[in-house]
Amino acid sequence: MHILILPAGFILWYLAYEAKPIINDEATLIWEEKKTNKRNKLLNIINKSIYN
Repeated sequence: MHILILPAGFILWYLAYEAKPIINDEATLIWEEKKTNKRNKLLNIINKSIYN
């Protein structure tokens, strides 16, 4: 019985994850832009430290 609980939990989690609404408002776009800017800064620092 315990063997069936884990796969059932993963299936329910996947269905809930897929049913999650996607919000495309202005705040989300600003947050994603800040996130990509931080990622680019970190990549630049890493690349400079590797190639210098």
